[in-house]
Amino acid sequence: MFFTVYIKRYIGILISFILFLCLILVLQYYHQYELQIDESHAILSIHFLFPMKQENINHYFKLYPQIPKTQYACDYKWESNRHIIIDIKELQYPKGQKIDFKIKGAPSCIPFLKKYFSVSIPFQVEPEIKYISSEKYISTEGPIKVTFTTLINPKRIENYIESNMDLMIEPVEIVIENQKYVDYSQWILYPKKKLKNNQKYTLVFKNGLEAQNGLTMKKVVQKTLYTTFKPNICRTFPNNKETHISFYPKLIIEATEPIKKGKIIVDGIRGDIKILDNVIEFLPKELLKPDTEYKVKAQVISVYGEKSDPYYFIFKTMPLKEDFLWVEVSLKEKHEVIIYKGEKEIRRMQASGGTIREPTVLGTFYIKERGPYFFSERFGEGATFWVRITDQYLFHGIPRDKNWNIIDSELKKLGGPASHGCIRLAEEDAKWFYDHIPQDTMVIIHQ
Repeated sequence: MFFTVYIKRYIGILISFILFLCLILVLQYYHQYELQIDESHAILSIHFLFPMKQENINHYFKLYPQIPKTQYACDYKWESNRHIIIDIKELQYPKGQKIDFKIKGAPSCIPFLKKYFSVSIPFQVEPEIKYISSEKYISTEGPIKVTFTTLINPKRIENYIESNMDLMIEPVEIVIENQKYVDYSQWILYPKKKLKNNQKYTLVFKNGLEAQNGLTMKKVVQKTLYTTFKPNICRTFPNNKETHISFYPKLIIEATEPIKKGKIIVDGIRGDIKILDNVIEFLPKELLKPDTEYKVKAQVISVYGEKSDPYYFIFKTMPLKEDFLWVEVSLKEKHEVIIYKGEKEIRRMQASGGTIREPTVLGTFYIKERGPYFFSERFGEGATFWVRITDQYLFHGIPRDKNWNIIDSELKKLGGPASHGCIRLAEEDAKWFYDHIPQDTMVIIHQ
């Protein structure tokens, strides 16, 4: 009998505890709300069961859109300590998403009692075409990217696109914080087979195209697209089979169309590429060998994504006679000027070229005029024994101040980048260079 009484008491306590938990849950989760939606704008009115702490309530708001990181404006106003109005607006595309709005653990005026709330907000934005990549011109291999204002129903999109191109249609996959998502507002249209150059194509989006929110596109949208001309390489420097080329040539490839990307391969020689409209330049990272034939492969991609055929040509560098005097300026980690006769080094000098902000011009040049000294009012500096390389770029001694004293701080920089673009030499070396390197001597400046 004692055991029976004990069991009944235990069951009574358990039932009371369960009822207490249920009451807490009801108090935490019970609410009344009204939701009004006008396209990408929603007004949410919530009536809580008990008074709430009003300060910083927005810290407990959480918004979970279909596409993470979509931005929203979320403002609120308290009508009373039990009634709040929350104003939510979509700020960026894709709009018309369904978002989950939640309040997590907001404090009430009752100690230890917190409020939880959750509602789905299906914004109602009609589908329209926001953007078509390459509004007029497309590559013969595609793709064509179409962006809508809202998320499109993937099950029916193919029924509402017509074209004289045979297309494969896929949504865009995006990565946000290392997580993959499918963005159904962006679609990629791939031609199943290569299109013809310089042809007209049409793309029609029929009315009735359905968004995931159930709304449909009201208007027929037709786009006329053109494939572009295939780019051809029309000029090169050096010309095919040209000889007597410098050991440090700037290779130039000119195409018939503006260039987006390009590739120049010179027998495995590394180099830097620069694109200017329809011209691509290649500057090697090292000196080429004298009296050597080099094979070049060039290919370009136009700004519309059209690829040229590979173009091949050869050139041969100049031979080095034993008495041929020339100058190498190396602007690698250690800046140096090296004087050669033929392949024999006859003098090596520590130097300073330009800085990152004011770099020294690179390439092959020929010595011009010279003078015993100069002074620049612009920089408040001068130097002795200047020899012109090209334009404002000179060889000269260590900078001097207005009193014609060598600037010690500049002298200490010798061997590394320091100048405004000129090549600085120690005084003794600058005088030797001034006295022994005649006009029209070849100078190669490289990094």
